[in-house]
Amino acid sequence: MSAEGEKARRAALKMLDRRAYSARELAQRLVKRGHDPDVSQACVQALVGSGAVDDRALGESVVRAELARVPAGRALLEMKLVKRGIDRELAGEIVREALSARAADEDAEDVARRHLRGLAPTLGLDAVRRRLYAKLARRGFPPDVARGAVERVVEGLSTD
Repeated sequence: MSAEGEKARRAALKMLDRRAYSARELAQRLVKRGHDPDVSQACVQALVGSGAVDDRALGESVVRAELARVPAGRALLEMKLVKRGIDRELAGEIVREALSARAADEDAEDVARRHLRGLAPTLGLDAVRRRLYAKLARRGFPPDVARGAVERVVEGLSTD
């Protein structure tokens, strides 16, 4: 390995000591720090080959952390992974696997109930429905799942 390659490898390992990066993120950061693009790419590929950089493991970790924090739908999770530099196809696969073990309906209802606590008690049912639906849509839940969750939560309100 050339002197420039070794310098890029040390810089990459130092960055990886602080947090995990996708291959694309790491290559971009190396270039941003003044390393040659070709050398940076070769360095990252060597790190991928050695297992030091693993986009799948990073993606699974990001999805687990996000779902533990607040349940979310497929679209939002995929967007977060793509934003982190993970290939769109791999991101879709990771999210599908993670969500297959979870019930989207229950997650959406949980988010709606949590958000409901913060809404003003003087709001009418239509306003509550709109706000809950908007919240679920922003969290990436599909429209049919969001509608069903909102109706179940609002139905619970009218019987209270």
